[in-house]
Amino acid sequence: MSSGTADAINTNQRLRQRIAHGFRELGLASEACAVERVPALLLQERVDLLLITGSIADPNVDLSWLVGRAQRQQTRVAFWLHDDPYEFDLHWRLDGLDCPVFSNEPNCLPYYPASCQPRALALAASPLDDLPGEGAANEAAATVDLGFCGVAFPQRVALLRQLLAAGFSLACWGDGWPDDLSGAVNLRLGPAGLRQLYRRCRFVLNLGREVAIANRRHQIAASMPGPRTFEAALLGAVQLHLGQSPRIASYFSAEQGVIPASCIEEIGALLERARANPSWRRQLGAAAARHTRRHHLYRHRCHDLLAAVAAPGVWP
Repeated sequence: MSSGTADAINTNQRLRQRIAHGFRELGLASEACAVERVPALLLQERVDLLLITGSIADPNVDLSWLVGRAQRQQTRVAFWLHDDPYEFDLHWRLDGLDCPVFSNEPNCLPYYPASCQPRALALAASPLDDLPGEGAANEAAATVDLGFCGVAFPQRVALLRQLLAAGFSLACWGDGWPDDLSGAVNLRLGPAGLRQLYRRCRFVLNLGREVAIANRRHQIAASMPGPRTFEAALLGAVQLHLGQSPRIASYFSAEQGVIPASCIEEIGALLERARANPSWRRQLGAAAARHTRRHHLYRHRCHDLLAAVAAPGVWP
């Protein structure tokens, strides 16, 4: 289990660790390692499958050489790409590799070459982040209306300003937030910090991102929920989905803790209900965590990935 980006610039190393844990939960030996370590690891022991995850935008990682090296060691290679559609224009780097590709974005599948045999595979949550003994996110009395954790993309900043102008209180953590945005803190949170954030908030905002890093050629629209959707649900947070990920309803219903909200008035009405009936919110949070444990952990995605690559005709 490796990344397509060198660890010197990889800001999401924890994701490969969660995926590796998902394979281990299926009873398989799985190791997460930096891409720089892969060649030595292939020489040290027999590896059946090298799964390259995340982004493949790093020009210092020679994917063609790496795949060739693995194949000479009789190791099969697959990709699970997590930055579709935002970096899709860089996928020319997969040309000629003839490796199966899993993408977090179904809208990208028609644009992959047939040799990639592309399949959609959503991200998920990990029990590694479901900290024991902490209690559910909704057990404590919430003191803040809305919470969010993520990067300050422009449409997110504009939306949070609208919510603040409507009189809602906000707790926002992450990177790049303006100093004048009330309630925002420029600091990344780990699992323990996220749990504390969710416990403080009546609802967690589920916001997509609309920044095309390298998506100019086809301008593919994002449609899938990101990993934070599943991670927040596992921690018992009740989320307000504001419409940027239309496929989210395939994974969570309102009764399972992800509630669609299309306007300020709807958000206000939901907050009034949460204040008047705290047990309603607690029940939704418990349903979200329960549904995630049953259907949306990395072991479920790893099972589906292995079933796909075991199909006839996947490997040359």
